This record gives sequence, structure tokens and C-alpha cells, in this order.
Amino acid sequence: SIDGKRGRSGPAAACLRRSVLDDASLQRNDPAPDLFDITPDGKYLMIAFRGPKPVSVGHAAQGSCPGVGIVELTEDGKAGKLVDVLRSSNTIDKVKVGSIAGGHNYMGAERSDIHGVIVVE
Repeated sequence: SIDGKRGRSGPAAACLRRSVLDDASLQRNDPAPDLFDITPDGKYLMIAFRGPKPVSVGHAAQGSCPGVGIVELTEDGKAGKLVDVLRSSNTIDKVKVGSIAGGHNYMGAERSDIHGVIVVE
């Protein structure tokens, strides 16, 4: 959400603006965070966001905006806000991935599924 308190809504939410759009039934504005790293200046977290057709861990890792989430830290790192998503895409890989138990059985073409990020100084 735009303020982090309203679930999966908010007209200006960063993940909503970068969500996969080729499956109308896929929940929008639904980031699935994985591994992360902090920037050298301590101002941002860079977080890997999983995609709509995860290669592993199924429903627990299904997200609508695959790529790298940028969270601006506030209150000396005690809080933060998702300010943007560096969207990744892989629509070339045609490897079949199994159904998503407990999640949405995504039928679109996106196969991007980021698992980690490392910040290099």
C-alpha cells in the first residue's frame, strides 16, 4: 500500500505501477520479498522481489512485480517505504513451471523470478 497500512491498495504504490499485467486474475501490488542488502550509505534496502511464476516455494513466494524493490529507510532504519521497483522481465524462457499450490495459477508469459540482490560499493 502507499502507506504500508492498508493492504494491497493505493493508487501511487510502487509495486502497483510495476505489476505484471498479462493475467487479469493475478493480484496487483503484491510484492514477494526474498533476500536483500543495504546500500553503503544506509539509506536504502534493495530487496529481491519474486515473480508471478516462482521457480521454487510456490504460493509463499508468488509476487506481482518481479525485480528489485527500493525501500527508503526512515527513523534511523526502524521504518521504511517502498519507493520504486526496478522491474525485471523474462518472457523468453518457455520452461514449464508447475502449478502454484495455495496461490494463483498464473497463466501469463512472465518468468522473471529474482532470488537475491547484492549491493556493490
